[in-house]
Parts: sequence; C-alpha cells; structure tokens
Amino acid sequence: MRYQVVVLDEEVGIDIDIDHLGWQVHPASYPSAEFSGLRIYMGYCDSDQLGSVFEDNYIPGSKVLVYERASQVCAGSPDEWFTLELDTPYGYVQSEGNLIIEVQWETPVDYHSFYTWAWNTGTIRAVANTSAGAPSSTSGSLSSAVSRFMLSGQGMTLEQSTFCGIKVLGDPR
Repeated sequence: MRYQVVVLDEEVGIDIDIDHLGWQVHPASYPSAEFSGLRIYMGYCDSDQLGSVFEDNYIPGSKVLVYERASQVCAGSPDEWFTLELDTPYGYVQSEGNLIIEVQWETPVDYHSFYTWAWNTGTIRAVANTSAGAPSSTSGSLSSAVSRFMLSGQGMTLEQSTFCGIKVLGDPR
C-alpha cells in the first residue's frame, strides 16, 4: 500500500517540529494488525491538491524518511488515537508549502484490517495504490478522503483554531 495526503499550511497553522503522528481508530477496525515494511515520509507540496504521480507531488528535495520498521503492530480501541514516535522529527515551516504525509507498507502480516477515521476534504488531497507491489508503484488513484491525523511535537503551543489544535483539543465527532 502507498498512501499520500496533503495537509494545507493553513490547517497546520504554525511552524512545528513534528515528532509524533497519530490516527484515530475507527469502530470497524480490528483491535490490532501487523504490517511489514512500514515507512513514513514527509515533505512539502506547492499545491492544494495532489496529482496521481506520487513523486511529482513533492517539492524536489523536501521528501524525508521519518519512520521505518520491518514490522509494525498498530493497535487501539474505537475512537482512541494510535500514535507513532517518529525516528526523525520533521521540521515543518509553514511558509515553505503544504505538508505531504506518505505511508507505505509491503503487506499486512496477519491480514486484519486496521481502519482509521477519515474526512472528505471536498478536493483531491489523497492518492493511494493498493495493488501488489504498491510501495514501489509510481502512481495511484485520487481521492478527496483523508485520514484523520494528529500532528504533535515537543515544546510547542497549539491554538485551538489550527489543524493540530483541532485534532488535539477538539471533539472528534
């Protein structure tokens, strides 16, 4: 699987050293699932929408591998947040562009589905490829549905009006 989304700079709302990334667990999810070859990348995008070619969405030179595991168990109860501490914090500077978050994995080890909440952005802000060999695929299908992410970092103050603040402080329902 290869899944890429763009988070708009005004949704992030602040310069932030992102050191954790979280997803809100959907009630239809299995309590846990294991995935092999999990990698997370972050980078900048100069557009508010994504195209179908993954690499073309990044501002050249901005793509950074922030998390990698040979095997990763994802677990959580409905509506709780599943979070990962990044191996390499990503220093996001709002004036540089929109934030791309890309998640790749090779195969589910146990073939359980780990679902997370998503929301419809109304514009094309996600691209995904679920076919065999997806992590090495160059393109995917476009979508307006984006996972409900939580970005967090050390030593920052969030305002409730920002994307981060809403995800941390706001009611998810």
